[in-house]
Amino acid sequence: MTLISPEDQATLKTLLAQELDQDVTITYFTQHESVLIVPGRECSYYRETCELLEEMIDLSDKLHLTVKDFVRDGQAAQDLLITRIPAFVLEGQSKGRVRFCGIPAGYEFSTLVEDLIDVSKGQTNLISTEGAIGQKEGSEFCLASLFSRKSTV
Repeated sequence: MTLISPEDQATLKTLLAQELDQDVTITYFTQHESVLIVPGRECSYYRETCELLEEMIDLSDKLHLTVKDFVRDGQAAQDLLITRIPAFVLEGQSKGRVRFCGIPAGYEFSTLVEDLIDVSKGQTNLISTEGAIGQKEGSEFCLASLFSRKSTV
């Protein structure tokens, strides 16, 4: 069973074909499945988030997914300012990136689609962490989904 309905997949495939200009890399940080649960390191919705991202990249050749382990690839997570999981970063060929914390479900899914398009075009209307409107060179953006513990917007 897929998370995105076949009708929505068809709509998204058409939209992404029309709107994506450049390639977008999605770097997803998660944990590998284990029978042991370490308190404070459990990752809610990691399977669903990965499945959703895999379904998204199947809709366009311009979307690419890299999956990293939050613990094993800790330096990469720190470099991208990832402090909790599940989380992922959208990066295009232009400077700047968008970070999502948690699963982009509900209203956040439309935000994900809009941000994929914006990142592929090298523009966005998000508020930077420095408080300015729009995208600055090298600026960072973070969106916390409805399932995150704390909003970082």
